Parts: sequence; C-alpha cells; structure tokens
Amino acid sequence: MVADPATSLLGMEYFCDEGDAIWSGSDEALIGLASRELEELKLRHGAGIRDACVIRVPMAYPIYETGYRDALEGVKKHLARFSNLQCIGRYGMFYYNGMDHSVWTGFLAAKNILGAHEDLWSVNMEATGNA
Repeated sequence: MVADPATSLLGMEYFCDEGDAIWSGSDEALIGLASRELEELKLRHGAGIRDACVIRVPMAYPIYETGYRDALEGVKKHLARFSNLQCIGRYGMFYYNGMDHSVWTGFLAAKNILGAHEDLWSVNMEATGNA
C-alpha cells in the first residue's frame, strides 16, 4: 500500500462523541496525541512521521444490512490482491467483533507480517454467523 518498503502506514482510531474534547481537538493536537502514543507503545521508535491527517466520521459503527455479506465478499476479494495489507479490528474488517477478537486479529496480522499465513477473516466467524 506504501511505495517505499521501509515505510509503514498506520491508522489510529479514537472513540469519541461529537463535540467532546477529542472530536473538537485540532488536527495538530490529535496528530500529536497519536504520535506520542505510538512512541509510548514503542511502535514508532523515534522514526519521523512523513504525513498525517485526521478524518472525523460521525456515527461510524459497523451495522449489518441485508445483503452485506455479498458486498463484503467483493471487498475481501479486491483487498486480497494486496500482499502487504492486513485488515484488522471492527472497522478494518467491518465485523462487529469484541475487543478481544479485534486485538487478536492484530496479533495474527503481526504474525503474518513475520511470514505466517493466518486467516484473519476467520476470527469470530461463529459469533457473526459467517462461518
């Protein structure tokens, strides 16, 4: 997804309510918050941030509609073309997973980056009726 193999693309997600401190914070403040948290989590290791943006999405939550499985299969097929893309969590996979399942997809994605072939889409399939 990123042309330079020495560069990573990261998305930081913050749950908030419209009008609260996070939602109303300046883009610069939110980018600073994300930068500090990445450093604290040892995911940034002092590396510079080349670019950043803030996207506020009101009422964002995965809600299943009739026919969503067919649409999701099309999206999954398209995304499978990218060997360096790992979709994880509720919003990355458009699955209503619990936090434990969302974090587990992150762990499995890390294993994939290290050479494993874990099927992230199979996490919590039984609970969503997609098995």
